[in-house]
Amino acid sequence: MRPRWTPGRRTPAARVGDPPTTATPSLRRRVLVVVVALFAFLLVVVGVSVDIALGHQLRSDLSARLTDRADRSVSLAAQGYSPQDLVSALQGDAIRVRLQTSDGTVYGGPPQLPNDVATGDEPTPIPPDGGRRGPGANPDPSGLPQGPGAGPGRGGPPRPATDSLVVSRRLPDGSTLTLLGDTTSITQVRHQLRWLMAGAGAATLLIAALAMVIAVRRALRPLDAMVAVARGITSGDRGRRVRPQSPDTELGRAAGSVDEMLDALESAEAAQRAAADVARRAEAETKRFLADAAHELRTPIAGLSAVAESLSRDGTSRPDRLPRWTELLLGESRHAARLVDDLLDLARIDADPALIRADVDLVEVVSLAAERSRLVTPGAQIELTGSQPVPVSVDAGRIGQVVANLIDNAVRVTPPGGVIDADVSVSDTVATVTITDHGPGIPDDQRERIFERLVRLEESRASVGAGLGLPIARALARAHGGDVVCAPHVGGARFVLSLPLGVTNPSRSLSDHSGSVETTRSSTATGHS
Repeated sequence: MRPRWTPGRRTPAARVGDPPTTATPSLRRRVLVVVVALFAFLLVVVGVSVDIALGHQLRSDLSARLTDRADRSVSLAAQGYSPQDLVSALQGDAIRVRLQTSDGTVYGGPPQLPNDVATGDEPTPIPPDGGRRGPGANPDPSGLPQGPGAGPGRGGPPRPATDSLVVSRRLPDGSTLTLLGDTTSITQVRHQLRWLMAGAGAATLLIAALAMVIAVRRALRPLDAMVAVARGITSGDRGRRVRPQSPDTELGRAAGSVDEMLDALESAEAAQRAAADVARRAEAETKRFLADAAHELRTPIAGLSAVAESLSRDGTSRPDRLPRWTELLLGESRHAARLVDDLLDLARIDADPALIRADVDLVEVVSLAAERSRLVTPGAQIELTGSQPVPVSVDAGRIGQVVANLIDNAVRVTPPGGVIDADVSVSDTVATVTITDHGPGIPDDQRERIFERLVRLEESRASVGAGLGLPIARALARAHGGDVVCAPHVGGARFVLSLPLGVTNPSRSLSDHSGSVETTRSSTATGHS
């Protein structure tokens, strides 16, 4: 017995010779990880793009302001602004101004500006080392601001950031104006934006993960339904099905395939149960048939034994009884022979009836069977109707046996002086032979039962029949594609033999095959019901 799998238990490693297994990873976990990773990647890409674009835009705005103020300084100097007033007018809004006159006097400005900043219209970023030439280099050895308004306590600006922008402009009076844009506020804004995007990204990932858990759970409900159906079927509910609402989707096709598999399994189980029932019924019928056959054979065998004992005991002392005993021996032996022949006929018909078909006239077959019955049973009155030829392709001997059996049954149950009607008719593509007697009749609830093997009605228990004649007649008729039925009738019994109408070789004369009717076995002289 294979161990049951339980959650959290590792499957043992596959051994050599084991059938290949199918990978069954967790779809929920895989989808969740893939989607969250994709969201995280997209958030990082968007964040980096926004940070770079914002930084570039802020620096472009600062550069434009520096250029604008540098252009404005020329017009202010032409208006007669003093150096100090010019510095005050241009300084502010993260922009620091340094003015160095032609005689070397410095006004405003941050200390330690790079000495190699070229004069021009485009802003120049300060190198990361602040423009120093080497370790300890300092353009101003004192490290203090120069000129009026510079230095501690005078509102001098702090040391500029290393990524600040610088614009230098030569004024008409020979002075050099240097504008420095401080990017500290830009850096702070970018840092704040980065923290904001990191927090928003984390919250977004958390919300996305929760949404994906719910979405995946809803999306995998059909799989859960299939699992529930499979477990229900395992527990005995064979009629459960998934029945997908959308059979064209992936899960719908999978669910449809599961339903088709379950339908096939249920059909196979039903067919197996039906076959088992048929086999059990066949076995029961075989046992009953053998028991009935043994019971029927016991009667003639017992008679033979009794007569043989009488001959052995009194054969010499009572010679007057020898003719009677001989007659009894012959009668019981014929009875046993007929019963054995009937059993062999049933066995042959069940296996292969081996019909020898020929084109014959059904009226002639019935006429010969009636004539034989008159010879066997003197005084039997059989009235034949339907004189027109009825061509059929049958085994004339077998059909003659069927008709003779039906007529003999009618003769046996018809009281003296009664008439037996034998009618041959044609309807569409079916030829029918109707045998009607004036005996006690057959109850409606017994009309089908009399065609079972070794079944006799209570009214006919005194007869010598074993209950095999009618089953043989029906089996032979069905082997020809026809049937024998007991039709409802008042004042006697009515049996109807139906056969397919037509011949296989119309050019041949029906009279050529009339001799084959003579092959009807004489053993059917006494029919059995």
